[in-house]
Amino acid sequence: MGQSIPVRFEELKSSGALPSPTGVGMKILEITRTDDYSVDEMADAIMSDPSLTGRILQLANNASVAGSESVTTVTGAIMRLGSSTVRTLALAFSLVSDREAGACRPFDYERYWSLSLARGVGAQVLADHTGVAKPEEAYICGLLCEVGMLALASVHSARYGEILNSTAGASFDRLREAEFDAFDIDHATVAECMLADWGLPSAFAEAIGGFSRQRRIGESSAPVESTGDLLRLADTIGSALLLGETSPVRKLREVGEQLERTRRALGMEEAQFSALCDRVARQWRSWGESLEIETSEVSYHQITAEIARSRSEQPDGATGTSRRGGVVSVSAPTLAVDTANEGQRISVLAVDDDPVSLRLLTRQMRNESFEVSMARSGRAGLRKALKEKPDIVVIDHEMPDQNGLEVVEALRRSAVGSSMYILLVTGNDSDELLIKAFDAGVDDFVPKPIRPRLLSARIKAGVRIANLSRKIERDHNTILDQLAELNRLNRRFRTASLTDPLTGLPNRRHCMDRLDAEWKAFARNEAPFTVIMLDIDRFKAVNDSYGHDVGDDVLQATSRAIVGALRGEDEAFRLGGEEFMVLCRSAHENDGAVVAERIRQAVESNVVEASGFELAVTVSLGVAGVHAGVESLMALLKAADEAVYQAKNAGRNRLQLAGAPAPTPEESMRTRRSA
Repeated sequence: MGQSIPVRFEELKSSGALPSPTGVGMKILEITRTDDYSVDEMADAIMSDPSLTGRILQLANNASVAGSESVTTVTGAIMRLGSSTVRTLALAFSLVSDREAGACRPFDYERYWSLSLARGVGAQVLADHTGVAKPEEAYICGLLCEVGMLALASVHSARYGEILNSTAGASFDRLREAEFDAFDIDHATVAECMLADWGLPSAFAEAIGGFSRQRRIGESSAPVESTGDLLRLADTIGSALLLGETSPVRKLREVGEQLERTRRALGMEEAQFSALCDRVARQWRSWGESLEIETSEVSYHQITAEIARSRSEQPDGATGTSRRGGVVSVSAPTLAVDTANEGQRISVLAVDDDPVSLRLLTRQMRNESFEVSMARSGRAGLRKALKEKPDIVVIDHEMPDQNGLEVVEALRRSAVGSSMYILLVTGNDSDELLIKAFDAGVDDFVPKPIRPRLLSARIKAGVRIANLSRKIERDHNTILDQLAELNRLNRRFRTASLTDPLTGLPNRRHCMDRLDAEWKAFARNEAPFTVIMLDIDRFKAVNDSYGHDVGDDVLQATSRAIVGALRGEDEAFRLGGEEFMVLCRSAHENDGAVVAERIRQAVESNVVEASGFELAVTVSLGVAGVHAGVESLMALLKAADEAVYQAKNAGRNRLQLAGAPAPTPEESMRTRRSA
């Protein structure tokens, strides 16, 4: 990705829905905006979050520093890992801690985070083994690899869901193409921009962007040389850890092939590779407990046994099905599940540690035709509410591990919980408790013992609020989709206004904008540039003798020949009629003359085949380089234009220099360094 942030990302950012660091992560981001901060300031911010403190210490004491004394303080962790690494870790962990299920139903949020964690741990272990990168930095890159997909699912939930469903089972290249068709940006570029926006090292964005654009490991056993290579290997191991009995045969075989390539790339024997994968699996489960991300207990032996069985089975078409024991099982693609046409019933979560009360609550609400789920503790209820996003939560106040009000306060702090309708069930109807409950965010309460008719009446109010919330969310998503489409149309209109429709080259307006920018750069720091003006010789005769259709073919063929003769930093424009211009950046006039001669030869040797026409045309070129004696941009263009006429008067099919003074050796050296 270039240095500038694309307009398409700025539009995504303006929606306010992009995933972003919160809480302590944002505080650390503010502290470290400039270099004028202390380790103690960062340590104090981290220590305000006990869970973040534990995770930083856990990573600081990993195997890569075995033999050193254990770190017991955040300050010690910062000294060991480096302040920039700890800063980035804090941002990444705050992003993970604030995760929640979003509105994009085909996006499997739980699997997304589980695979992200597996990839992060895998990258850390591989970095420790190979020494290619710092393990902590590899961990961060693995954890944030697919944050661009999460961003698109967050900002354009409905449209992105359609894309995931339409590309289910296809390659990630196909997914990126569909993303670009819909949003004029893909998840790889979004991820690069997000990391740059957070101030993370550019090497992170380069590694993640490279991985996103090339995920598969090639057939050759190329050495592991970069963080991007580590991410590809770690993604394979992470994908293997998430395989299951219902995984399609196609997926099992694909992962099996990639695992074998991973082993060969690492130069490991089977036993060594098995031990490394088991190490990743153990650390994945450990980090899963710390971050409350779903993992499973799996070993390399189990994975390879499942892959071996798949090789004796026949894939059932391309739909991701597999036959096991005569039964057809269907598994979801990596990040998408088919949830089209799901019902719109009101969903209710009942939370109570008393099984009798919970059954009564559940029976009553199911009688009302609600979609009901249950949780038997406060903590379980909080996790389920954040994952399932129910419309209504009915929660008991008195629970041993985490009482109802504590759960309510936690829900109200999250974006997903802020819109839920919450009923508190309590046997204590004192004014003090009820005031405290409403302050915590409770919408209403139901006294114990529960009276079914009263519960039903209270829930009806929640249904009205839930339906209103759904309408607001639909309207919000509609507005976002309309805004995205409007922005896309505006960009296309702007592109069309700056492009010549016949040749596809930038037009005169675009040319003048570019030249103006180059002139200003020359005025600031004397950055040299040269312009080449060129006319097709005797083009009027082509139009008069063969017609304008053939003339159009000649213009198109000539524009292709011009572009094919340019250097990477040069840019061609069509000014109108048979006139073209080329901008040569970081080039003195004599350098531009070399480019001009290549153009002349390319056009002269390019035979244009059209109806009744099979000839090569020629061009006359004028070359003018900017220098201290040029008073204005218009003076430079006039010099190039006059040089074109001199070339024509001298016999055509030639170039003419405007006569800028030759650059000094120092200027030539400066130009070569900046090129």
